[in-house]
Amino acid sequence: MKTFTVKFDTVDNAASFVKSIEDFDSHFDLIYGKYVVDAQSILGVMTMNLRKAVDLRVMERNGEMEQIIEAITPYIAA
Repeated sequence: MKTFTVKFDTVDNAASFVKSIEDFDSHFDLIYGKYVVDAQSILGVMTMNLRKAVDLRVMERNGEMEQIIEAITPYIAA
């Protein structure tokens, strides 16, 4: 399991994020305070406060971490 901090500037950016991770077998959660949503669900992501940075928890399967990091790099908060 690995955690990253991600931020989405626009709704389109959040939708693009979901699209970039939807085909992975790994499990992704977005965490903001006490709220946890499935990061591969566009509806779940849209319920988050998109103006704030949130934690992305990745439970890797099948050795995908290298590809996952490549896919989420544009969304990782500085």
